[in-house]
Amino acid sequence: MSLWLYINGQLWYSVLVKTNAKGYIMQKTTLVEKIGYGFASLGDATAYGFIGVFLLFFLTTIAGISPATAGTIAAVGSIWNAVVNPVMGYIADKVQTRFGRRRPMMLAFSLPLALGMFLVFTNVDLPENIKPIYYGFLVMLYWTGYTGFFVPYLALGADYTTDYDDRTILRLFGSFFNMLGATLSMVMPTMIVEFLEHHGMTSESAWSKTALLLGVIAAATIVITVVASKNKDLPCEKHEKQEIHITKEILNIFKEYGEVALLKPMKYLIVASLCSLVTYTMIMSDMVYLFTYNLGLDAGEISACLLARTILGGILIPIVSKIVLRTDKRETLIGFYLFGMAGMIVIKVMGIVGFTGLCAYIFFATICTTIYWQIMPSVFYDMCEYDKVTTGKNRTATIVSFQGLVEALAVGIGGQVLGWILEWAGFSGEAQMQSELAMTWIENSGTMIPIIFLAIAAVALYKYPINKKVYNQLINVRKED
Repeated sequence: MSLWLYINGQLWYSVLVKTNAKGYIMQKTTLVEKIGYGFASLGDATAYGFIGVFLLFFLTTIAGISPATAGTIAAVGSIWNAVVNPVMGYIADKVQTRFGRRRPMMLAFSLPLALGMFLVFTNVDLPENIKPIYYGFLVMLYWTGYTGFFVPYLALGADYTTDYDDRTILRLFGSFFNMLGATLSMVMPTMIVEFLEHHGMTSESAWSKTALLLGVIAAATIVITVVASKNKDLPCEKHEKQEIHITKEILNIFKEYGEVALLKPMKYLIVASLCSLVTYTMIMSDMVYLFTYNLGLDAGEISACLLARTILGGILIPIVSKIVLRTDKRETLIGFYLFGMAGMIVIKVMGIVGFTGLCAYIFFATICTTIYWQIMPSVFYDMCEYDKVTTGKNRTATIVSFQGLVEALAVGIGGQVLGWILEWAGFSGEAQMQSELAMTWIENSGTMIPIIFLAIAAVALYKYPINKKVYNQLINVRKED
């Protein structure tokens, strides 16, 4: 452990200090501001990871809903988010208050986010035909809260700095707190549930209490960022009140959204993001099934495996950041994706056998699921500058809202695909032992099927035209204007 701390510490020092000495970072964002911004990423990862990893597992094993229906519930949330996301992006670009543009929305939606997390993981005694509808509405509540916070949060990051590499470093801090949130959302639930069950609490009550705790933590981190980012989200000037036409405003929302989606680089970015996150959702959701049924691990061992993944993700943060600063975001993503896909193919051929096989799977699963979060938000920021130069419009929140949209769609698509596969393979949430067919497809769902989506993401990134050179040209054009 001491060796890991030393190596990781040296890498972080190299990124933060040596990089600054070379002049990569503009002195616009202080260390305190970067840390303050990063806190909400902990809440983001806590909320998103908890839903992404445990939603299907809870619905199929605790709530007693069939895998296919559980997948449909996840998909309903995605459809709803497809409607809510452009609205949140439009509002985040248009809202003007004496407290700033971004922070009021973040604060307002932190409560429904926490409430949604709690209610989704609270089992209720309802008729079999009513229960899926009930949970469908709760998932919609969760995604409303998540999107309402996440869109202005991402837009706030773009407001911090316009420097290409400074934005990468800003996301390094976001990735660090994201790693902590991932630990909370993926490692702690099974440990907390097991602890509460050991002390006499039912499984249903244990999951509910765990979700409440994580929801409160997520909301608290958002509040910390809201307070810390006061100087980056300045009060807006007073404007005269204008008459609002609801129909016109709704049409404007989807008009703006459509215009952004049709931008050539944005098309590739959306495809790359969606397929990357479908990969993430399928691997992480499948892990619980794989570790429980295929490998026969208990709750403590599963938590240890997920903790190992998050520690490895933390080690990768400064490594990835140094590679990005010396090369480019796009090339770094493609390189890690190809490496992860190759590893998953080898694991499928060799099988997850013994401790070595388990370690290899955790390593390559981490490669396939963590690199996106470290780099892609900064790529969306670069897209904002492209839009400003080519169209003359400032639609930062609208553009970054696409990341929130693809995150929700990925949970829905990944959950639905996994649900269909488990249903087809004969998985039963009531059975302690699964059939050979079910276990085979649980393994396939965590290896081969996700990397098909990752391959599509790599191709889309290869076609994406904005690199460091192009971005700096865009910034120079803006300076001249």
